Amino acid sequence: MRRPAEFYADESRRVVYVAAEGKRTERDYITLLNTAYGDREKFLLRFSHTRKGLRPKEVVDLVLASSSAPEDEKWALFDRDTLDNRDQDIPEAMRKAATNGVQVALSHPSFELWLLLHFQQFTSQESGISDTVVQRLRAHREAKGFENYDTGSGDQGKGITEAQSRTLTDPEKQREKTAVRNARKLVSLCPHGGCSARNLDHSAIPGPGAETYEQWTRRSGHAENCDPLKRDPSSDIWRLLVQLGIVKDETPGS
Repeated sequence: MRRPAEFYADESRRVVYVAAEGKRTERDYITLLNTAYGDREKFLLRFSHTRKGLRPKEVVDLVLASSSAPEDEKWALFDRDTLDNRDQDIPEAMRKAATNGVQVALSHPSFELWLLLHFQQFTSQESGISDTVVQRLRAHREAKGFENYDTGSGDQGKGITEAQSRTLTDPEKQREKTAVRNARKLVSLCPHGGCSARNLDHSAIPGPGAETYEQWTRRSGHAENCDPLKRDPSSDIWRLLVQLGIVKDETPGS
């Protein structure tokens, strides 16, 4: 999935800075978006990562450090992951992101939910544990290449292979549209009861301090007082695809 050097030097492309907590899967997915859709939509996602996994607030810090100017488009990707004791870190990371003009794509319980949503809807509340999500992903008959996903120890089995990439981006299946549709529906199904993905603002954040935390939160479709720890299940990756132009938001008013 490597691109030629001139791809990265094309100044006509919209540059978006992205950082994530994961070392492999999120990195591979961002590379996939560049490869599959970057030419068509004229964007370049500049992904920053470290050799170790990061906590949510560290992801926000990393994308801020990696961008070249305060007004640059920036996204931070991280998971709920109850097993990692993030109850305090996630709300703090969200508020820091809002203050500094960083978009957040939170996945509850994990990024693997976003992968699963390419093949089916999933509404079961898993309390931040992704075992069932991963099992469904491996078992789905259309998820070719994912049969042994994350079956090794540590990070073995994670990442996105060429076969998995072809499955996710098959132009005949248009699974990216299915994933966006399913993820958007989860916003309206949020346990809070007052969340809705209608009439969202998908434009870039103008810069640091441009929006209150409440305004920033409404970009996700979640209510101003919706606790991110309780958005179970959900994945905000869909908003990144809509903002990049990969998929059109089909909700009224968009």
